[in-house]
Amino acid sequence: MAEHNEIALLLTPDTAEIQCLEAIKQARNTSHALAALITLQSFISSTVRPADRYTPAYEAVKAIIEKHVVTTREKILAKNANDLAKAIGLSNQVEIAHIHTALSRNGFWQAAQQAISQFGPDDLATSATWAKDWCREAKMQAQTASGYPDALDFSKAGIAASEYAAMTELSHYLTDVIG
Repeated sequence: MAEHNEIALLLTPDTAEIQCLEAIKQARNTSHALAALITLQSFISSTVRPADRYTPAYEAVKAIIEKHVVTTREKILAKNANDLAKAIGLSNQVEIAHIHTALSRNGFWQAAQQAISQFGPDDLATSATWAKDWCREAKMQAQTASGYPDALDFSKAGIAASEYAAMTELSHYLTDVIG
């Protein structure tokens, strides 16, 4: 009996849709669903036979998977934006830092833009003042703790550097919006 060193997979637009829905259903959360979809996308693009590349069927399969990737990314962004809006409203720099750490810089910027759009002018001004004051106070504490005029020691000051980074970015975004 001859040993087989390869298998052939049949993937149609309909089966791609089913695979995407199954990946989403089986995922622990939306982030895992996105990772599964991106893995599926990568697997298909790296294993497709050259003769099948750029065929209408291949393009249809790619489009179906991309549709699910985009939708899943939008869900993640919306959740992070809502969580960020809540954290800003509660003046919770720990949660803001948590969201900041979990996202890329661009992802945090997008989430911040969506979160900020949920605030009215007065709440926006209050949040901008809070963020700016928090950053100024944290920087002063870090300078005092370091013992050197141009150095910051957040650790000695009891401030997480991740919080300072997140709050500094958020403060810039808020300041840009209120002008």
